[in-house]
Amino acid sequence: MLRRFLFAAVLILVLTGCSRDQRILERVGYIETAAFDAAPENKIKATVSIPLVSQYARDGKTTDELLSTIASSPKQAREALSLRTSRIIASGQIRTFLIGEELARRGFWPYLDTFLRDPSISIRTSMVVVEGDAGKIISQEYPRHTKTANYINKLLQKEYSIQSLPRTSLYEFTRDYFDDGEDPIAALVLEKEKDITISGIALMRDDRMIAKLPWEDVYLFMLLYSNLQEGEFTLTTEHPDLKAISVNAVKSKRRIVITKNTSGDYEANIYLKIYGSVDEYIGNAKLSTSERTKVEKLVSEHIVSEALRVIKTMQRHRTDGIGLGKYVRNSMSYDEWKKTDWHEMFSQLPVKVHCSFYIKQFGSYFD
Repeated sequence: MLRRFLFAAVLILVLTGCSRDQRILERVGYIETAAFDAAPENKIKATVSIPLVSQYARDGKTTDELLSTIASSPKQAREALSLRTSRIIASGQIRTFLIGEELARRGFWPYLDTFLRDPSISIRTSMVVVEGDAGKIISQEYPRHTKTANYINKLLQKEYSIQSLPRTSLYEFTRDYFDDGEDPIAALVLEKEKDITISGIALMRDDRMIAKLPWEDVYLFMLLYSNLQEGEFTLTTEHPDLKAISVNAVKSKRRIVITKNTSGDYEANIYLKIYGSVDEYIGNAKLSTSERTKVEKLVSEHIVSEALRVIKTMQRHRTDGIGLGKYVRNSMSYDEWKKTDWHEMFSQLPVKVHCSFYIKQFGSYFD
């Protein structure tokens, strides 16, 4: 009996000691989305979106509490924002970092330091550059959609899942930032009328945005960037046998070969093998006949020419978002690589693209 009493007493003491770690939902402000914009005097404007859960919320729904301040660092901003809310601010639920374009072009790596050191922040948090003011986007309401923080997160996750957009999380951004053979990238979004739309990819050099890749070219970037398992794309041409074609269930394999010519200069060859099912086709050829081979060749040639255009865009801005530098580095000695100015070398690197496209299926309609 005495043992049971002692055990109960110890258990009560243990539970009492743990009471300081309680997180009562109504008293904690979990940040879902954080936006950062450039401010005067080399400062930043931080705007956060916090779901408001209270006994007064109608029908059990949540509303958002929006807070904004100007500070020298994210930590200073958090301290200032904490003084303006009755809840304890917590960062463990952040899903998206929105970076205003002006700040992205100025460089924002120093501001990421605090998030990388915070173990409560997931390295899967999406990195997004906003064309315009990032704080304005999360301050707006979009009646046709769920609350803005969820809207942006679900929009990105959907595109990641169908491989229409490269995954641009805090992990990938940090990995590529420290890799001297590849430059980071970030998703690019834009407020358009009453919606938010993904407008392309922000191309970086180190931590600064250098150029934009429009949405129409993202599928080409995806083919050059990695292997696909379930992608999709649509392309149009002026050729009568290939006015338009939409392909889904795309599986692609990328192979990069670096060679050294007789003069000692490096060259890159990118080999793409693509399989896909035709979802829509507009043209004069009949896919149920041997003319399908002609369409496959036209698609292959179009991808080659357009992929080279995308590569030349990156070379012109001296930013290697597809990671060719890693393959060149592996073909060099350590000392040779360290003496190489990769961004300068990349801008002059001869690159050839080879593509083989194959139609797996073309629907149940036989023309």
